[in-house]
Formats: sequence, structure tokens, C-alpha cells
Amino acid sequence: MRPGVPRAGFDSSFVLDDAQAAAADVLASADIRGVYLWGPAGRGKTWLLDRYVESITGIATKRVHFHSFFRDLHASYFRHGFSLKRALDELLGDIAVLCFDELHVHDIGDARLLARMLDELFTRGVTMVATSNYPPAGLLPNPLFHDAFAPTIALLESRMQVIAVDGPLDYRAEGISSTRFSTGTWSMVDASSGWSFTELCVEPRSTGDYLAMIEGLDSLTVRDIPALRDADENAIQRFCNLIDVLYDADVPTHFHATVPLVSFTVGCIGLDLARTSSRLSELAAEN
Repeated sequence: MRPGVPRAGFDSSFVLDDAQAAAADVLASADIRGVYLWGPAGRGKTWLLDRYVESITGIATKRVHFHSFFRDLHASYFRHGFSLKRALDELLGDIAVLCFDELHVHDIGDARLLARMLDELFTRGVTMVATSNYPPAGLLPNPLFHDAFAPTIALLESRMQVIAVDGPLDYRAEGISSTRFSTGTWSMVDASSGWSFTELCVEPRSTGDYLAMIEGLDSLTVRDIPALRDADENAIQRFCNLIDVLYDADVPTHFHATVPLVSFTVGCIGLDLARTSSRLSELAAEN
């Protein structure tokens, strides 16, 4: 029998807002099987997850990020002749707790693999703690595919305690950050070196490409960035994916754009733009 979610401890000297305190209380419970923390960007979901992971002792636990895990899962799945069980054995071993940061599903291929993975993990008795900007019902929002994902949404809602972490403050926008990414800059000064926006986001790139690109990098420069309203939907999503990868890897990045940061996303709509804007708000703006 697998254990329930291990009891988490939180530093009492850090003042939590009401939503964070409620989530911390849930994570501190010993009688639950899984937790799904969701809410707007910058509300402390990843911070709560990391403090939870740090509090676990004596239990095999793995903390992963959506992009990097699914890159590895696709590769292992192919390597093992499309055996999901063998791929999960390789990537996760005999863990009891899987902590999944930034769960979001926009691609039907990832959705199908995620559905099968969840079935297998729950069958094995693995406890999952996840963070997301979306409630379970908001995953895979594309109306062409959403209904096909409904059974997986129902599984998440039945097997995990769904908690909204939706306090009033975006802590990133308030400048409460100590990441290396936040030491990067946003500038309207031209740059002659680095990767261009076209190379990284207009040309077809996968998150796997971004993950490979940043291996061993101490910093990165991205140049010739236009206002996002002038980019197409695919380029916007790739840019959001790029920011996710850079932020999770904590790579200081210097962005050289044709517009100031405050107007970069004006007039633009995208699935992950709120999270991207929150993360970019940590940067120092230079003129």
C-alpha cells in the first residue's frame, strides 16, 4: 500500500495569503491521495510545491516540469518500442510521489499520452501533486478535442483534491523574486548577437529544441522581438514555451525588442500569455 500525500511543513516566519494558507493546509494533510493546485500566474503555486517537496523525507519522490518530462517521456516511449510501462519504469522507477509543475495540455498527442500515463500511475498507487494555471476542466481547451479529454478530466477531479490558489497578488509583478531569470533584462537597444525571434519562434521549434539549446548555458540573448500582436498564433505559443523553459531552468536572459515590455502583449490573446507576462515582469527594463 502506497502512503498518502506526506505531511508538509512550511516556514511559519513566511506570511501566507489566505489562498496559499488553505493550500498549505491541504498539503499538510496525511489522509489525501493527491492535490491539484491551480490559479493565475505568480500566486505561489510553484513555491508551495517546492516547499512541499523539501519537506518530504524517507519517501521516494520526483519533482518534474511538464515540458522537460514530456520530452523525456516521448523519447523513452519510442526507445522502448511504445511501451508506456517500460518508459515510466525508466523515468520514474518505484517512486511513491510525483510532483508535476505547470501541468498544461494544448496538444492532443500529449493529451492522449497523459491520459494513459495517469491511468498507469494511479494503478501503481503513485500520489501526484500538480500545479497548473488551469482547473482540470480548462485543460485541452481546443473545442475540437476537449470532449475526448473529458474522461481524463473526470479522473483528475475524482483522484485529486482540486484547490484554487488565487490570491489577489501576482508576487512576481510585485518584485518578490530571487531567481537568476529575474536578473535578465528587457531592452529596446539593437543587438548584433544571440538568437533572433524569427529563428526561435517563427521557425518551427519544439520545446525539446529549446531544452537542448539551453543545456550548459550561463545566459541567453534573444533579439529582434516584435510586438506579439504582429506575430502569428504559433509563434506566440512558441515564445510562451520558450519562456517556460528559460524560467524553469533559471537562465538569465537578455531580450532585445522593438517595443517596451509594458506594451509587448497589448492587443494579443494567447493561452499562456498571462503566465508569460508575469514572468517577464521580473526583468529589469532598460531603454
